[in-house]
Amino acid sequence: MTHLTAFTASLETVAERCEDVVPPVYAALFERFPEFEELFVLDVDQGARGHMLNEALSMAEGLLQDDPVAISFVSAERMNHEGYGIDDDVFEGFFHVMADVFQSISGAAWSNEMSAAWDEVREKAAAAKL
Repeated sequence: MTHLTAFTASLETVAERCEDVVPPVYAALFERFPEFEELFVLDVDQGARGHMLNEALSMAEGLLQDDPVAISFVSAERMNHEGYGIDDDVFEGFFHVMADVFQSISGAAWSNEMSAAWDEVREKAAAAKL
Protein backbone atom coordinates (compact mmCIF):
# COMPACT_ATOMS: atom_id res chain seq x y z
CA MET A 1 0.00 0.00 0.00
CA THR A 2 1.43 3.38 -0.99
CA HIS A 3 1.35 6.30 1.39
CA LEU A 4 -1.18 8.03 -0.83
CA THR A 5 -3.45 4.98 -0.75
CA ALA A 6 -3.10 4.70 3.03
CA PHE A 7 -3.77 8.43 3.44
CA THR A 8 -6.94 8.13 1.35
CA ALA A 9 -7.97 5.07 3.34
CA SER A 10 -7.54 7.04 6.56
CA LEU A 11 -9.88 9.75 5.27
CA GLU A 12 -12.44 7.18 4.14
CA THR A 13 -12.29 5.47 7.52
CA VAL A 14 -12.86 8.75 9.32
CA ALA A 15 -15.72 9.69 6.98
CA GLU A 16 -17.46 6.40 7.81
CA ARG A 17 -17.28 7.15 11.52
CA CYS A 18 -17.69 10.90 11.81
CA GLU A 19 -20.13 13.10 9.94
CA ASP A 20 -18.25 16.34 10.60
CA VAL A 21 -14.57 16.25 11.58
CA VAL A 22 -14.28 20.02 11.94
CA PRO A 23 -15.43 20.23 15.58
CA PRO A 24 -13.15 17.47 16.93
CA VAL A 25 -10.13 18.67 14.94
CA TYR A 26 -10.46 22.25 16.12
CA ALA A 27 -11.29 21.22 19.69
CA ALA A 28 -8.02 19.27 19.72
CA LEU A 29 -6.16 22.17 18.08
CA PHE A 30 -7.41 24.65 20.67
CA GLU A 31 -6.63 22.23 23.48
CA ARG A 32 -3.06 21.97 22.23
CA PHE A 33 -2.73 25.67 21.31
CA PRO A 34 -5.38 27.53 23.38
CA GLU A 35 -3.97 30.93 22.55
CA PHE A 36 -5.22 30.65 18.96
CA GLU A 37 -8.87 30.00 19.67
CA GLU A 38 -9.48 33.76 19.83
CA LEU A 39 -8.46 34.01 16.15
CA PHE A 40 -11.70 32.18 15.31
CA VAL A 41 -14.08 34.26 17.42
CA LEU A 42 -15.94 35.48 14.32
CA ASP A 43 -16.17 31.99 12.81
CA VAL A 44 -19.49 31.22 14.49
CA ASP A 45 -20.67 28.78 11.80
CA GLN A 46 -17.23 27.10 11.60
CA GLY A 47 -17.12 27.82 7.86
CA ALA A 48 -13.59 29.21 7.98
CA ARG A 49 -12.43 26.22 10.01
CA GLY A 50 -14.02 23.83 7.54
CA HIS A 51 -12.41 25.63 4.63
CA MET A 52 -8.99 25.58 6.28
CA LEU A 53 -9.31 21.89 7.11
CA ASN A 54 -10.34 21.10 3.53
CA GLU A 55 -7.37 23.06 2.17
CA ALA A 56 -4.99 21.32 4.57
CA LEU A 57 -6.27 17.89 3.53
CA SER A 58 -5.99 18.76 -0.16
CA MET A 59 -2.46 20.00 0.36
CA ALA A 60 -1.56 16.90 2.39
CA GLU A 61 -2.64 14.77 -0.55
CA GLY A 62 -0.60 16.96 -2.90
CA LEU A 63 2.44 16.72 -0.65
CA LEU A 64 2.26 12.93 -0.85
CA GLN A 65 2.29 13.28 -4.65
CA ASP A 66 5.23 15.70 -4.57
CA ASP A 67 2.99 18.21 -6.31
CA PRO A 68 4.93 21.47 -6.64
CA VAL A 69 1.69 23.45 -6.32
CA ALA A 70 0.99 21.86 -2.95
CA ILE A 71 4.54 22.49 -1.77
CA SER A 72 4.33 26.15 -2.82
CA PHE A 73 0.86 26.55 -1.32
CA VAL A 74 1.93 25.12 2.05
CA SER A 75 5.00 27.34 2.02
CA ALA A 76 2.91 30.41 1.20
CA GLU A 77 0.34 29.58 3.87
CA ARG A 78 3.13 29.14 6.40
CA MET A 79 4.23 32.73 5.67
CA ASN A 80 0.61 33.96 5.68
CA HIS A 81 -0.01 32.42 9.09
CA GLU A 82 3.10 34.11 10.51
CA GLY A 83 1.11 37.34 10.21
CA TYR A 84 -1.34 35.92 12.77
CA GLY A 85 1.46 34.99 15.15
CA ILE A 86 1.42 31.34 14.17
CA ASP A 87 4.97 30.04 14.12
CA ASP A 88 6.28 26.92 12.39
CA ASP A 89 5.62 24.67 15.38
CA VAL A 90 1.95 25.58 15.48
CA PHE A 91 1.54 25.56 11.70
CA GLU A 92 3.07 22.10 11.47
CA GLY A 93 1.21 21.10 14.63
CA PHE A 94 -2.05 21.31 12.71
CA PHE A 95 -0.99 18.28 10.67
CA HIS A 96 -0.17 16.44 13.91
CA VAL A 97 -3.55 17.33 15.36
CA MET A 98 -5.39 16.12 12.27
CA ALA A 99 -3.55 12.79 12.33
CA ASP A 100 -4.13 12.33 16.06
CA VAL A 101 -7.85 13.11 15.80
CA PHE A 102 -8.29 10.89 12.76
CA GLN A 103 -6.51 8.03 14.49
CA SER A 104 -8.73 8.46 17.54
CA ILE A 105 -11.90 8.50 15.42
CA SER A 106 -10.74 5.45 13.44
CA GLY A 107 -9.99 3.35 16.50
CA ALA A 108 -9.01 -0.23 15.68
CA ALA A 109 -9.43 0.44 11.94
CA TRP A 110 -6.32 2.66 12.01
CA SER A 111 -3.32 0.89 10.50
CA ASN A 112 0.44 1.20 10.65
CA GLU A 113 0.30 2.17 6.97
CA MET A 114 -2.01 5.08 7.80
CA SER A 115 0.39 6.22 10.52
CA ALA A 116 3.28 6.03 8.06
CA ALA A 117 1.33 8.05 5.48
CA TRP A 118 0.58 10.78 8.01
CA ASP A 119 4.21 10.74 9.15
CA GLU A 120 5.19 11.48 5.57
CA VAL A 121 2.61 14.26 5.32
CA ARG A 122 4.06 15.86 8.46
CA GLU A 123 7.63 15.52 7.19
CA LYS A 124 6.78 17.04 3.83
CA ALA A 125 4.75 19.84 5.41
CA ALA A 126 7.70 20.65 7.67
CA ALA A 127 10.01 20.74 4.65
CA ALA A 128 7.69 22.94 2.56
CA LYS A 129 9.51 26.23 2.92
CA LEU A 130 10.54 28.54 0.13
